[in-house]
Amino acid sequence: MDGGIKKWFMLQVWRIQQVAQIITIALLASTTAGILYDYLDTWHTGIFKEAITGIPILLLAIALAIWTFAIIWDLRLKLWRDQMTVLVERNPYTKEKLSSKEVLMFGIMWLPMMEKLSKDDPKLAASAEVIRSWVRKTADEDPETMKHVQELFAHIGKDGMALLELGKK
Repeated sequence: MDGGIKKWFMLQVWRIQQVAQIITIALLASTTAGILYDYLDTWHTGIFKEAITGIPILLLAIALAIWTFAIIWDLRLKLWRDQMTVLVERNPYTKEKLSSKEVLMFGIMWLPMMEKLSKDDPKLAASAEVIRSWVRKTADEDPETMKHVQELFAHIGKDGMALLELGKK
């Protein structure tokens, strides 16, 4: 696997995180139901008389309470918007890195426009060169990102790597 042991390890952490939230909620609800069942002596009548029916009903009630809280968390508090902001900002230690979409957008859209418009504007020409060097540095230092750029071109059905023109102008 490209990227070495660190990338492999982080991939495993990501895979675990994908299921950990659901498993944690299920374990929390089942543990709480099992503990509460013994303390609810007054409910040990009817369907709660037997643990085989009482605990699953408590489990469903706790799961419903957690689900209700999650819906309120989502619809009223809208914390997912802040999560998306964090995803866009990414890790504070990698702010200088460009994503594959950014390389693609800068390389085939913004840089050609800036270069065409900068013929009479030296400040815009300097800005274009800064962006070009940033994209070029990403291309030189991060082959994985460039592989993703190629995958993006393949996704849209074009072989556009030549459009990037990362050589010096």
